[in-house]
Amino acid sequence: MLYIFKHKNKIFRKIKTLNYIKKEKLKRNYWIDLINPSNIEITYIKKTFNQKIIKNFELLNIEYSARFFKDKNGLHIYSFFVEKNFEDYMNIYTVAFILKKNKLYSLRKRELKIFKIYKYKIINKKTKYKNIYNLILDLFEIKIEQLANDIEIISKDLENLTSIILTYQNNQQFNMSISILSKKENMTSKIRICLTDTKRAIKFLIRKINFDNIQKKLYKEIITDIESLLIYNESLFQKINFLMQSAMGFLNIEQNSILKIFSIISVIFLPPTLISSIYGMNFKYIPELNWHYGYPITISIIFLSGLIPYTYFKFKKWILINKH
Repeated sequence: MLYIFKHKNKIFRKIKTLNYIKKEKLKRNYWIDLINPSNIEITYIKKTFNQKIIKNFELLNIEYSARFFKDKNGLHIYSFFVEKNFEDYMNIYTVAFILKKNKLYSLRKRELKIFKIYKYKIINKKTKYKNIYNLILDLFEIKIEQLANDIEIISKDLENLTSIILTYQNNQQFNMSISILSKKENMTSKIRICLTDTKRAIKFLIRKINFDNIQKKLYKEIITDIESLLIYNESLFQKINFLMQSAMGFLNIEQNSILKIFSIISVIFLPPTLISSIYGMNFKYIPELNWHYGYPITISIIFLSGLIPYTYFKFKKWILINKH
């Protein structure tokens, strides 16, 4: 899919694609947005704007030199964006940006929420943009706002999970909380990647572009927000690890208690089992077999041999009943 937005009279308007654009009109600011473009659309961009587009770019190449560079085709930035799926699982997507003269090209494999929001924000509305650099700064600003909202949601969810885990009731809710914690850990990890990536992208732009005073103020605010969010996100990451370790600790304690009970039971029943096995032997001569009171005496001995270790364990407080 191909979307082209033209900036005229301080307003961005969507123009019909695959139509011829006169050369004198190419001096205006353009945003060319490509979503998994076809070969026809790439050819159109080449002929109309004389711009080479690489369709199949590496999605998760984190090497700096491969993701932020300048060549004859313009400034290239391969930036990470995150988006949740229907199962509340966060995925990372790479968006390729190319800045050349008065044009911003954005290329991605699928539509993302941030771009939908931004298109709705700018189309047919007055802007103070002097050049195309405001576009990418605004996109990064919306990206940071979205990440801040995601961090806030994670923080609220962790408050609920804290009360569930630290009160520890071994039920379905507790078991589900461990799975949720795993998702939250994944989310904070990917948010950290995106925040760091955006900071690197903006610093790359600062070195390559002479921003005006308004743009300088904007990118400074974005970097300040990123640094504060990185600190907050790191604290949430540590909290998730603490809750995960606490949950695992509670489960280990309960498992140890269960194993302890089985160990105590085996010790308590060991003497009665020994006595029973002795009198279960198939020897001809066992003197106690002729006793008139042999059976009740044996039963009493079996009972006492189990009661004595049980009483001893209770006295030592090795048998405790956990009430959750």
